[in-house]
Amino acid sequence: MRKQVLAVLAVVAALVGVGGAAAAGFVLSPVTMSVNPAESLSTFTTVTNSEEKPVEFTAEVMLWTQKDGKEVLTPARDALVSPMRFKVAPGKAQVVRIALRSTPKVSSVTYRLVLRQELQPEAATEGRSSVTPRYVFSLPVFVEKPDARPALSVTAQRVDGRVQLVFRNVGSGYAVLRQMQVVAGERRADLGNQYVLPGSTMIVTLPAELAGVSGLVLTGQDADQKVTRVNVNVP
Repeated sequence: MRKQVLAVLAVVAALVGVGGAAAAGFVLSPVTMSVNPAESLSTFTTVTNSEEKPVEFTAEVMLWTQKDGKEVLTPARDALVSPMRFKVAPGKAQVVRIALRSTPKVSSVTYRLVLRQELQPEAATEGRSSVTPRYVFSLPVFVEKPDARPALSVTAQRVDGRVQLVFRNVGSGYAVLRQMQVVAGERRADLGNQYVLPGSTMIVTLPAELAGVSGLVLTGQDADQKVTRVNVNVP
């Protein structure tokens, strides 16, 4: 039974695009939220249900940091989410709001709004019970002062015969590269998206087929959807 339940669990984590996202008959928009604390201390997203049955979620706001190259989420004490639990009827929508308790003193604070779909029992079939797929959405929330700016650098290193890209952000604002791709001669690889929070370092290990390269070109879209191109030497 455990294997059967795990097989139908679907997780959609770390949504990092712009605009909206759709899954299993419901839509979230926007999936990336920004707050200018000089103008407001709140933001929101909307969950729309286009299925023929209700969907139920729990909501939690988490403080998002990066440490030792890993994502770290801890319960937020300085931010609130409302509602914390909600059900969306077919064809209806629910607004989920995040509010800060006070104005941050630092230039940039980052959170994740975690929405978890509650499991709904299905009718038994041949003596077996089942559940609907469960979706977990992790939506970035950026609270930044108007003068917050990223300062991102990209270098390469070799570890255990593999090439790693090292992303360092020494700026006061978050950095992001979306739809990243590396090209080395005739070889190329898609790397997805990478956020680097202020003061953080993140490492991306390249596929094994790129282990022998001496240089490569990295491209991606920044937070303003402008294409960034970086030539990286590999030691």
